[in-house]
Amino acid sequence: MASVVTYSDSVVASLCREVDGIRHRSSYLLNAIERCQNACLTCRLHREFVQLQQRRLEVLNAARHWQQRSAAHSLGLAFLIELCGRPVSP
Repeated sequence: MASVVTYSDSVVASLCREVDGIRHRSSYLLNAIERCQNACLTCRLHREFVQLQQRRLEVLNAARHWQQRSAAHSLGLAFLIELCGRPVSP
């Protein structure tokens, strides 16, 4: 019988994974928008892209605020801020 090992997760690590997922989905959406030939679908894809970018900015602002308020998790927060600032390319 195999044992299951679980690890606790920090908020910073969870947000880093979320932002990484946002970046990957955004890249996929940019590719899809570029190739899409249906105006309604293009509009929907663009709306989703905008929503993802808004969420990325929310996380960035929260991380910056958290970094100013606390020295804890400073390396993790610095990475999260850097990850949020990376450009998304198709």
